[in-house]
Amino acid sequence: MKQDTWQVAVLDDHPLISKAIQYRLSQEADLALAGSFSQRQQLMAFLRSNSVDVLVLDYLLGEDELDGLQMVKQLRVQYPQLKILVSSSVEKPAIVKLLLKAGVHGFVGKSQDQEVLIKALYEVCRNKHFLSAEMLLEMDKFEENDREMHDYLLPRELGDDIALLLRELSPRELEVIRCYLDGLSVTQIAGKYARSRKTISGQKQTALRKLGLRSDLELFKYKEHFSGLAVHL
Repeated sequence: MKQDTWQVAVLDDHPLISKAIQYRLSQEADLALAGSFSQRQQLMAFLRSNSVDVLVLDYLLGEDELDGLQMVKQLRVQYPQLKILVSSSVEKPAIVKLLLKAGVHGFVGKSQDQEVLIKALYEVCRNKHFLSAEMLLEMDKFEENDREMHDYLLPRELGDDIALLLRELSPRELEVIRCYLDGLSVTQIAGKYARSRKTISGQKQTALRKLGLRSDLELFKYKEHFSGLAVHL
């Protein structure tokens, strides 16, 4: 007997990406676009009265939206039967590991060809998990190198999620963030370590990006997690 058409919803605040996914799904007889949304509230309202098999979820939405990890956790509580496939330009193994731990069924980087997304959708619809060969390799490397950051962190004093992401940061990035949270400005940190303001600013922004944070306000929410850092430059 032929499988019924799988219903796919998309939450992505980039209209061109949503349109591209919609066009590609129209070419698949077994996949149908149930709805495409740019805001979390729109999706949640839709899910209350419509059946969806798989959600393609962008990890980074607008500034006023929940981050991808919190969104996944909320969806897993409210809609435990919903399968979630995360699509993101943030292709970091630490973040993928956190997402898998939170209950997603797959991850596709936005650098991947759209055919990879279609393949992932079929795998997830069939109750399988999907990671690209490239991401599996990156995650293997991440696991191998995971011990290196233990020289700089006190894992028992950190929350599991932020501790895992902190291991993506270099020692210099960690120190810049620690100093910033201690109240030093970018200019003061540059003077302290005899580096240019541009270098310090760049390291700070790179650290924020690796942590999946969009603003200083979000960074300060995690201030307590940095108090146990022992960094040696």
